[in-house]
Amino acid sequence: MPTQHIEETLLDQYALGALSAESTAELEEHLLVCSFCQSRLVEADELLLLFGEAGTLEDARATPQWLSALAFRTSFWPGAAAVFAALVILLITGDSHHAKLPPAILLMQSLRGPEAGAEMASARPCLLVFDVAVQADRADYDVEIVDAVGKQVLKGHATVRDGHLSVLVESLARGSYWVRVYRKQPSRELWEEYSLRAK
Repeated sequence: MPTQHIEETLLDQYALGALSAESTAELEEHLLVCSFCQSRLVEADELLLLFGEAGTLEDARATPQWLSALAFRTSFWPGAAAVFAALVILLITGDSHHAKLPPAILLMQSLRGPEAGAEMASARPCLLVFDVAVQADRADYDVEIVDAVGKQVLKGHATVRDGHLSVLVESLARGSYWVRVYRKQPSRELWEEYSLRAK
């Protein structure tokens, strides 16, 4: 008479370490002689390992291997399949309205030379703080950011923080830029120019 194979739910519980000592002993006896159930247990262990790795990933779109393993196992784990499918959808679509990152603070210094430019992350907001010291009541400055060919990509009014001009930049595409500070009074004139690279 052929030996019956281990039920899928028991095998999954064993892989998770959730079986009683008595059930574990019986199951392990069967595993000693059944190569089919041994290979099923290896698959269950691999699936658990992939789920553990998936929980630590920042971007689920970069994990096609564990998604294909999930699709293979859903026929054996119907109750969990719906839960994990919802989890995968949540990871892939995500909530685009997560709390915004606080802006990085970048000190802009007017230096010369190939290594003189400041660098910022292209996808993160950045507060540019200029080495132009001003009095709080004389904050009549504009900031303009132009790309390498001189096309304007941002224009804003500078604010005063701790006696220095600053402006918030939400994001810039990757590339090289010139940041120009204009004094508006008594007539608009270029006050300082800085090199900036977004990467």
